[in-house]
Amino acid sequence: MSTDLRGYTVFMTGGSSGLGFEMSKALLRHGATVVVGARPGAKLDRALEELKKCGDAHAVALDVRDEQSVRSAADWYMQKFDRLDMLINNAGIGNNISGIADLPKGHSFCDIPLQAFKDIVETNFIGYFSVVSAFMPMMIERGRGSLVFVSTSDRTMVNKGQIPYGPSKAGAEAMTEIIRKELEGTDIAVNIICPGGFTRTGIATDAMIESRLRKNQPILEPDVLNSTILFLASEKSKGITGEKIVGKEFDQWLKERGIEFAD
Repeated sequence: MSTDLRGYTVFMTGGSSGLGFEMSKALLRHGATVVVGARPGAKLDRALEELKKCGDAHAVALDVRDEQSVRSAADWYMQKFDRLDMLINNAGIGNNISGIADLPKGHSFCDIPLQAFKDIVETNFIGYFSVVSAFMPMMIERGRGSLVFVSTSDRTMVNKGQIPYGPSKAGAEAMTEIIRKELEGTDIAVNIICPGGFTRTGIATDAMIESRLRKNQPILEPDVLNSTILFLASEKSKGITGEKIVGKEFDQWLKERGIEFAD
């Protein structure tokens, strides 16, 4: 493996499944220390067991919608580790949650329950800020590192039927750009990554997957961002900031910038 991440420390939210779980495995296999933060329970326990087979993995209970939970996780992290090289905001939920998923097909945005709307915004937008405000001071103090936010395709943000998921991601991306500007003058990179299409994760229901299979529509696998995150963790990405990198198009993105990278 050409990417050596020994001594590199990562905190990943939502790392117990999907994109976060796959990215964590990739980082671990290249030598990084990875701490995943997710809601406690059997799912997190099973994920940690699998991640430990790949390398130096750790886990801490974290609910991004609970400020005290986030602060406790950050305190735990700072007591255990003396540096934070990369913070990945990956935890998120979609319109498949209760209150929206059970609405009839073709429903109006007016039918969306306010509580369901709040749940998505609190996770995908407010939760993002909560994690950043708790963990980033450690990185800012060192003056270097990498902040990564896992988002969605630009089109998804404004597509019909994407309230409130799309706007929650759009708001988080806007906040990411403001954070990047406020960190100018430091050696902290701030970038956004997204799969680039429908992906087989917890947000994708069985019905959604079956529908796409019937229509012969493409389905991306949850490891679609592995090469992208390894690049952003590597020395090859030095100076890369303010980008939105699409995992499905990562090879073309590298080619257009004249960057050679093999993970």
